[in-house]
Amino acid sequence: MSPILSGSIRMIMGCLRHKQGSIMTLNQEECAMSKPVTITPGTLFFKTSLPFYLNRVAESFELEFHAHDFMEIAYIDEGAGFHYVNEERMPVSKGDLFLLPIGVSHVFRPKSLRPEQPLVVYNCIYKQEQVAAELASMPGFASLARASRLLQLTPSTDDSENAPRYLRDRSGAFGELLRAMHLEFVQRRVGYVARLYALFAELAVQLERHSEPDATKPALLRERDDDPIQEAIRVADASFAEPLTAVALAERLNVSVRHFHRLFRGATGRSFTDYVQLRRIERACEWLADTRWPVQDIAGRVGYQDAKFFQRLFKKKTGHSPREYRRLHRK
Repeated sequence: MSPILSGSIRMIMGCLRHKQGSIMTLNQEECAMSKPVTITPGTLFFKTSLPFYLNRVAESFELEFHAHDFMEIAYIDEGAGFHYVNEERMPVSKGDLFLLPIGVSHVFRPKSLRPEQPLVVYNCIYKQEQVAAELASMPGFASLARASRLLQLTPSTDDSENAPRYLRDRSGAFGELLRAMHLEFVQRRVGYVARLYALFAELAVQLERHSEPDATKPALLRERDDDPIQEAIRVADASFAEPLTAVALAERLNVSVRHFHRLFRGATGRSFTDYVQLRRIERACEWLADTRWPVQDIAGRVGYQDAKFFQRLFKKKTGHSPREYRRLHRK
C-alpha cells in the first residue's frame, strides 16, 4: 500500500486545529472522512507474476481515505493511532491485525505527529485467485475452510466473513509470520517464492486456530477486549525496553503475582519473561538489519545492559549471534 501523494499539504493544514507545544491536536474524523474515496488498483503493486506484495510503512496524513481492488492484511507493528474503516473509527496499537476485503474504504492515522512516535504497519496484499489456485494442491489446506473464506480465497455467503475483521495477536504469531514474509519479499533470496507461499499457508493455519469470544460477529462491531490483562500486554508491547517486572504489573492489575502469571500465559501462550524477551529480540533483529549501530548499543536500546547476556539470549532465540544475523539479513 504505497502512499498516494495527492494534496498532502492541503490535507495536513486542513486537519490541524491548534498546536500545544510540539504536539498537534487533530480533528481526526474530519481529516480522514471528508475527502472522496480514492481507488487504489493492484496494478500499482503487482508488476510480476508473484501474487504477493509486502511493505512496512510509517503511516502519516498524506495517504487519503481509499479502497482497493485486492485483499489486504494490515498489522500494527509499532506505535498507536486510529484506523478508519468505512464509517467507523477504532484506536489501534501494536499487535492489532486487520483483514480488509476488496472494496473496503479505510485509512490509518498516527496518534501523534512526533517522529519518535510513529504508527508502523506491515501491509500484505495478494491476488486471491492466484494464491488460492497455487495452494489448492497443498496437502491439508482444504481443511482450513474458515480461514480460506476470511482470506477471500474461497467465496462465502456469510456476510460476517465478507466484512472487514479485527484480530488481537495475543501470542505474537501473526506478527512473526508477517515480519518473515516481508523479509523474504524484500531480500528475494533463493527459494523466496516457495517460502512466501509456505508462510502464507501458516498464516491461514493460525487464523483457523484463532478464536475470539464474539467471533461470529463482524469484527469492527465487536467491543475491544477490556480484560485488564490486555492492558498489561499493551504495556509490555510499548515499554519492552524498560525494566518491566511481573510484580509491578500484578500490582497495577491488583492481582497476585501468581495469578498474573497464569492470566498472562493464558492470554499470550507465553510466560511474561518469554514474551518480553521475544519483543526485545524482535526489535534487535530489525535494528541489526536496518542500522549500523554497534551491537552493544542495540543491546542497551532493547533493555539489556549486559551485552554478553544479550548475545547469549539472542543466539538462543534466533540460532545466530547478533553479528551473524546482521551479516545474513542486512538490507
